[in-house]
Amino acid sequence: MSRRKTQSLSHNLHIFTMSPRQWIPTAPFVPVTVSFAIGILLAQWWGISPTLSGIIFLILLAAVFLRMGWRRDAPSRWFGPAALLLFCSAGMFRLALWQESHRQHPILHYLPLHTDTLAVTVQSAAPRRRMQAVVETAYLVVDTLPTPVHLRAQVVFPRDYRPGLLPGDRLLLTDVTLEPLPDRRNPGQFDYGGYLRRRGIVARCAVADSQQVLRQPPLPGFSLNRCFALARRFLEQRIEEHFPPSAATFLKAVLLGERGEVDREVLENFQNAGVIHVLAISGLHVGYVAVIISVVLSFFPIYFKRRNWLVILCLVAYMFLTGSKPPVVRATLMAALLLLAINRERRASPYNYLFAAAFCILLFQPQQLFWVGFQFSFAAVLSILYFYRRLEPIADRRLERLTSEIWRYRLRRWVVVPFLVSLSAQIGTAPLVMHYFHQLSLVAFGLNIVVIPLIGLVVALGFLFLGVSLLHGALAGLLAHLLTGIITGLFTLVHAAAHLPGAYLNIPQFGLLAAGIYLSGVLLLFHLARPRERRVLTALGMVGILLWGTLYLAEPREFNLLILDVGQGDAALITTPGGKTLVIDAGPADAFSSAADRAIIPALRQLGGRRVNYLFLSHPHADHVGGAFRLLAQIPVDSVFLPPVPVAYHWNDTLRQVLDGAGIPFRQLQAGDRVVVDEETRCYVLGPVPSLLHYTGADGHHLNNNSLVLLLRHRKHSLLFVGDAEREAEACLQRWDGLLRSEFLKVGHHGSDTSTGEDFLALVQPQYAAISVGAGNKFGHPSPRVLNRLRSYGVTVFRTDRHRAIWLRLRNDRWQEVQWK
Repeated sequence: MSRRKTQSLSHNLHIFTMSPRQWIPTAPFVPVTVSFAIGILLAQWWGISPTLSGIIFLILLAAVFLRMGWRRDAPSRWFGPAALLLFCSAGMFRLALWQESHRQHPILHYLPLHTDTLAVTVQSAAPRRRMQAVVETAYLVVDTLPTPVHLRAQVVFPRDYRPGLLPGDRLLLTDVTLEPLPDRRNPGQFDYGGYLRRRGIVARCAVADSQQVLRQPPLPGFSLNRCFALARRFLEQRIEEHFPPSAATFLKAVLLGERGEVDREVLENFQNAGVIHVLAISGLHVGYVAVIISVVLSFFPIYFKRRNWLVILCLVAYMFLTGSKPPVVRATLMAALLLLAINRERRASPYNYLFAAAFCILLFQPQQLFWVGFQFSFAAVLSILYFYRRLEPIADRRLERLTSEIWRYRLRRWVVVPFLVSLSAQIGTAPLVMHYFHQLSLVAFGLNIVVIPLIGLVVALGFLFLGVSLLHGALAGLLAHLLTGIITGLFTLVHAAAHLPGAYLNIPQFGLLAAGIYLSGVLLLFHLARPRERRVLTALGMVGILLWGTLYLAEPREFNLLILDVGQGDAALITTPGGKTLVIDAGPADAFSSAADRAIIPALRQLGGRRVNYLFLSHPHADHVGGAFRLLAQIPVDSVFLPPVPVAYHWNDTLRQVLDGAGIPFRQLQAGDRVVVDEETRCYVLGPVPSLLHYTGADGHHLNNNSLVLLLRHRKHSLLFVGDAEREAEACLQRWDGLLRSEFLKVGHHGSDTSTGEDFLALVQPQYAAISVGAGNKFGHPSPRVLNRLRSYGVTVFRTDRHRAIWLRLRNDRWQEVQWK
């Protein structure tokens, strides 16, 4: 019996792991989809117009059909390449059409546009920390003049806005501003505006007060999306009634795809442990759902073809219930194609199912090719199909050493197969993980063996709970208690794995060249026994390594200065040719975001950094030290330098506790101190001077004058950072006289008129000045008088509210602005 089970299991797996020579003749969708995707990429890179791409498509289409009409019986050698070019041009044409219909609108040239009334219809809504909705605008009113406007926009509601929104709900938003999508403000930062554009969203609107939202009757008629949204809300309420918040948000993520409310610490633990994929509805979850449905239907006397149709219908319903996310659509399409092939008693290549699903998705939504979820989903499945059959024989040879056939079968089924599937998926997705998340988990390979079955158990019990909760509340409570225990245990396991020493590696940069070297090396390992393929892959790998080494070694390590855009706050990142990294101030933070996450850490990784050697905090105001807590928690920091402000004042006491708890050495600096950064770089402390060390003033005025004033000298170049020092501090700084002379000045107190006085500026005489300031801030910074004063000295002025992050690089003893945007 066990031998038959083993053979059956192996046969079922090999259906999805045939070799390329077996699947190429039976997988026509592979070249078709690849050509179509290449066309989409070319259209994106070249910015080709719909007219030109349409003409190219029609010319190729006519050529192919004319050739078919002339020589029907004599196949031409160029017919195959011509057909592939045709599909490539079709991909170009399809993306160009999508971009014209979704991204181009005359009103975008007038944004930001303040409106008296904006009428919208909700398409989808996500109850995150603040309610967010994707809407279709109907019309807007400006100066009592209504204008029809149809575009997709994102609306962000105030935190106290509680009414749930459903697809089809109509709203009137009064006294709101339709704004352009945000640009990336810092190097390495997540491009949220680009993320929205790839989803066809071209504008956004933030509602300040709930009173500005007026609900209208929903759209008349039947709406499938609205029905599934109501069902999803009903199921979410059932979960929230029986589970504590942490377990409820997790269960909603793995069952219904609502991941936005999962606690940030839980997300970080799952990401660092390399199992973040289980929190996104994907093929894994769809597979579990398909198995559950099949098992339930097997108890009924239903012919297998009808049962397969019922499974397809249930999977389609589940796809709509979870919001039709790319991995779910892909998995549902693949499952449907497979079940239909079984019904027709045909056996086709699994590669054909995979690429057919991709083609269907890209045909309707070509922009999905640039979605991270789409890339991960298809890379994982393709990697499993390709690598599993190459890893399986290696594992089988090890299993043959076991004398017990029963134990061999059990070990293979419950340990080896899950491990090989997980390993195969991670081989293919590792380049994407390193490119997008700058991390590579080392514990994920073993952890997935435990986590994936636990997720299957959670999914099965979760659906059982949802069904029972409709019938018997007490029994549902028992199931909820059991599920809570399993989820808590899963959290504990993942947390422990994520905090193991060396659990993951930080990967600063991972581009196309590095990905090519990685894939060449991996393929070389699997093809060592084939001389021809080994020679080709070895040559490609060597060329890639030589190119990478040449580029890496040829690029000199230079002095980089980044004044980061952290809004109304200060943060500067500096790297030296000696390999040292300095951060001067860490920007603001609130309960939901931090300048460290938004700006400092992404920029640090963009520069290839993994740790901060020196962290200087000018004074304990929230807009300067708020991001330090998150930075200290996420990035290794060697030393911290603080002003001589006593404990229990503003943020200083909390910061000292964090530093003591983490065992990070810190030192209080004052005028006359010096920090040796490296052989060519010194940091001289010019302030605060002892005469200004006041500790009174609830408004923090004296804290500004007690800011660390740092003169950073690299070779013969000087940079001056004054924190929020005001006129009183500047008067005391004048005693340094010629030492203040600097090429670069970080303007004090965000450009306030209380700083950057005439006498002080006359001593500094900078060539460049940077003002770190938030756009539209309530303080009116920077002061026009300060700007005029700087211009009168011929200073090149940079402002983060207008120029975003400022990146200056010292090359050949000359300052150059890096165009990173």
